Amino acid sequence: MNWWSRLWHRSHLEEQLAKELRFHLDEAEDALLARGRSPDQPARQARLALGGLEQVKEECRDARGTRWAQELLHDIRYALRTFGQKPGFAVVTLLILGLGIGASTVMFAVVDCVLLRPLPFPSPSRLVILHGFMKDFGEFWGFSYPDFTSLKRGVGSLRIAGWTYSGGTLSAPGDAAHVEARQISAELFPVLGAVPLCGRGFRADEDRPGAGPVAMISYHLWQSRFASDCAARKELVFDGKTYEVIGVAPKSFQLSGEADIYTPLGQSTDPRLQNREARFIQVIARLPAGVALDNAQAELAVVSRRLAAQYPKSNAGLSMRIHPLLREVVGDVSGTLWLLLGAIGLVLLVACTNIASLFLTRAVSREREFAMRVALGASRGRVVRQCMTESAVLGLCGGVLGIMLAAVSVHPLVALWPGNLPRAEEIHIDWRVVSCAICISLLCGLVFGLTPALRLPVHRLEEALRAGGRTMSGHTRRLHSPFVIAEVALAFVLLLCAGMLGRTLVMLSSLNPGFNS
Repeated sequence: MNWWSRLWHRSHLEEQLAKELRFHLDEAEDALLARGRSPDQPARQARLALGGLEQVKEECRDARGTRWAQELLHDIRYALRTFGQKPGFAVVTLLILGLGIGASTVMFAVVDCVLLRPLPFPSPSRLVILHGFMKDFGEFWGFSYPDFTSLKRGVGSLRIAGWTYSGGTLSAPGDAAHVEARQISAELFPVLGAVPLCGRGFRADEDRPGAGPVAMISYHLWQSRFASDCAARKELVFDGKTYEVIGVAPKSFQLSGEADIYTPLGQSTDPRLQNREARFIQVIARLPAGVALDNAQAELAVVSRRLAAQYPKSNAGLSMRIHPLLREVVGDVSGTLWLLLGAIGLVLLVACTNIASLFLTRAVSREREFAMRVALGASRGRVVRQCMTESAVLGLCGGVLGIMLAAVSVHPLVALWPGNLPRAEEIHIDWRVVSCAICISLLCGLVFGLTPALRLPVHRLEEALRAGGRTMSGHTRRLHSPFVIAEVALAFVLLLCAGMLGRTLVMLSSLNPGFNS
């Protein structure tokens, strides 16, 4: 029988153990009676020879290897019973901890999905974005279409793709409506590693002027206008032009926001495509395996100088820079998110300090109980384990409450985020966030569970038994003072941070943007 079976069938094993011990006692009594002992002596002598029923039972439980689990279950039941006797303490602690862990869980979910997770593409670390740079204008994201085609031909160390914003009226199928669109080069889906959910992507011969009008659609449009059907040939009318639908983008696919229609960039009749000074194409690339970022940057510098020599009017002073795509997607929000996570962490620390102070106050009233248990033979470690179990139970319950609060509040809070939060559609509570919340809950429980352990009256049992937890001793006051100091210090830090953020908000609200809206 394995360990789990021994623990699960504990009651059955206890019955077998009791029967076995009863059998051995009866055998010993019968043997003593057979030797001529009086009837009132064999039972007592048999028990003495056995060494005591309870002691033998404990030795058998130790041999099973389940004693610690049984003691843990006993400690949990005892903790729940003590919390039930004083529910006010448990409710206040759960509310404080639940709010603190809930806020921390929401903020960690945002940081995890926006900053820590890779982009939802194969080998996302190899994806880069190209920027232009001019001394008078600084760094900018747009390239002209002629420069884009020159980059595709001239840079061998990168697989390059481009796209730009678009939009128009979708008049069929269904009712007419304005939709967001993107004009993309045929290389975009292969460069990103995105595989169409249905159909195919654009071919190179379709990404040129005069080719047959084809389009890809989003998962949302595929569901709402085409009934999620891949089998039949489909068409749509976009800005008065009929397109054949050749593919459906993956469900999570986005290019700087949601778009419903994707058309070939090379088919566009926009006159800006012929203008080398019209820089409106965003360029994404993939570094092949074994190619370093510095090598690609050096090749871009060579191409930049060649274009500047060939087209001095439009390209003089123009250089090209390369950056990881994740950095571009996240933008400047990284520092703000880490700052907010740190502030929420301070709030949780204040909450833990408050709870530790409550536990210390509660330990005063339980000092007589602890002293009695030590006097009856319980070791310091056994009593400490009981205290830590109580705090861990409260910590886990507070963590469950915090996870529930985070699950119902994460999306409303993201929707209320001022401005555009990158990767907002990816933010959710998953097993990584839940695991982190549970670990934080256990850690918090261990932290504020240490305070009662520091009050164990091992060396002053008589004093503790006489006092009975009626007053707070000098030792207790010395333990209580650091928590008060920590609460005041952390509250001051939070107040200072709030003041700085408020001052920044006032300055931004009074800033003249240079135009009237």
